[in-house]
Amino acid sequence: MRTAADHPEGFVERTDVCVIGSGAGGGVAAALLAEAGREVLVLEEGEHVPRERMTQREEQMYPLLYRDGGNQSTTDGSISVLQGRCVGGSTVVNMADVVPIPTGVLAHWRERFGLTRHSDERWEEASATAMRAIGANRIATDKVNRNGQLLLDGARALGFEGNAFIHNRVDCIGSGYCMVGCAYDAKKSVALTWIPRALATGRAQVQTQARAVRFHRDGGTVTAVEGELSNGATFRVEADHFVLAAGAIHSPLVLRRSGLGGRRVGQYLSLQPQAPVSAVFPDSVVMHRGVPQATYVDSTEWANADEGLAGFRLESISSTPGMAASSGAGWGEAAALQMQMYRNMAACLCLVPDRPEGEVRRKKNERPAIRYGFQRLWTQRMDEAIRTAARVYLAAGATHVNLPLVGAPVIRTEADLERLPPIRPNSLPLLSAHPQGTCRVGEVLDERFFVRGIDNLQVLDASVFPTSSSSHTMLPVMQVAQLGVEELT
Repeated sequence: MRTAADHPEGFVERTDVCVIGSGAGGGVAAALLAEAGREVLVLEEGEHVPRERMTQREEQMYPLLYRDGGNQSTTDGSISVLQGRCVGGSTVVNMADVVPIPTGVLAHWRERFGLTRHSDERWEEASATAMRAIGANRIATDKVNRNGQLLLDGARALGFEGNAFIHNRVDCIGSGYCMVGCAYDAKKSVALTWIPRALATGRAQVQTQARAVRFHRDGGTVTAVEGELSNGATFRVEADHFVLAAGAIHSPLVLRRSGLGGRRVGQYLSLQPQAPVSAVFPDSVVMHRGVPQATYVDSTEWANADEGLAGFRLESISSTPGMAASSGAGWGEAAALQMQMYRNMAACLCLVPDRPEGEVRRKKNERPAIRYGFQRLWTQRMDEAIRTAARVYLAAGATHVNLPLVGAPVIRTEADLERLPPIRPNSLPLLSAHPQGTCRVGEVLDERFFVRGIDNLQVLDASVFPTSSSSHTMLPVMQVAQLGVEELT
């Protein structure tokens, strides 16, 4: 791994393929291209953070592993947009959930957007290949902590169906610190799987602390990418082919600065906002130990040709104390009292797919302006999801449920749900871990994931999806990366 310290005066370099980003898209593309015999240089804005540097301290790891230290948000502050910024990208800090693109979503893309180049079978083959590469497996029953089991127990009491996740942890010890990096190398992130595969060929290099700024072109061909190292020096990389995989928030910014992709760049953003619901039980739960996000309830989620991904799902979730304290709707004494019951608390996330109506623009200071408005259908379904989560926890034996809505009463019986305030921006803490869209295939890109009008630049990350691809985007992005690389090999 190269760092900015290796180039105090910057550098100019030539390679076969330059890959921008080292996460689920860029890391996979780099490995497959290097294994196919190409010389590959990967540019990563963040640092390489091996297990020895993962201290499990929130105040240290969020600034090191996350973009903006975990404080990236929409322009109105209503939604926290979490993205990894390190070698391996968000796969280093995610909850390791492995969920492919549902066939109903693929049918939606075919019928609504005319995307027919890749068959369902080819998408499934790409899913299976990626799952093998990252060690995907079903979470064992004895690894489901009480937090996860309570969600399933309450759901089944109400007639809902759920299961344990397929994840990419191997030999997990259940420390519970997944969101601040796995200090035990159990989470088989891109940094531990695809990037080592690329480096093992001897044909790939990774330059860390390198922020790509803009492309240069000659007619319909990109000739180089230039950028800045963290030490202030500049660099320029010339290549025959370029892969942009900086994610749904930052890939469109690079294209906009470069004058590429047309007027639709940055549009059709989906954030799939999630809201936390917590419940207090009469005995100890200790949600922060064991697999943090082990179970889900998906009876109320569906995917079909008409709507794509729709409905909502509930997923058991635990977080480190700092994240838990910042995720509630209360403050002051109410927040302090809630955290005093931390050991008896169970929690879930309400995941509600949205429609791609947001937008990413470029501020004068070059930072992203993430614009997002609440959609009426999404608001209705989030309200239903929150109410369902409360009912599930009451059925599981909770003494009371804390809903994330500002002004909501403590829920002790289902009758209390009749007094919920409406959902409005900034009325509840929302996070997005799956931003998608902004470089939509079929508009900004062709079906080979090439930027329209450019013969040697592909985008291979979550920005390519025309609508929400799945409840979790790691595996779908790996599917896209494989299909994109096939166009070159």
